[in-house]
Amino acid sequence: MPDGGDHYRPVSRPYVRRFEYRYTEHVFDKLQLIDIALAEFERLLGVGEVIAEAPSGLLVVRELVLLIEWLRPLHVVVGVAESRRCETLITVYEPYPAEWSGDLRRRR
Repeated sequence: MPDGGDHYRPVSRPYVRRFEYRYTEHVFDKLQLIDIALAEFERLLGVGEVIAEAPSGLLVVRELVLLIEWLRPLHVVVGVAESRRCETLITVYEPYPAEWSGDLRRRR
């Protein structure tokens, strides 16, 4: 899955926003490159699917969210910190079809 050393496990469940969003500057840069407005991106998250998750440090879980309701499929990495009651949007990218299964849910 994304980011090398993490050990993602496959899951399949709707993405549900639980806490306030925090955005990395990287996400804003990527949204600009992809040419999608922040409001549209947040709307898409509401219909996204968590396809994998992994522990990512003390009390943080990383979720990989698949968005397919846009012009092109997108993957979003979200760090969820229950103890701090926040979700950090870490990155968003267009998955390369050669690196992912046909349904974009599993890395080849």
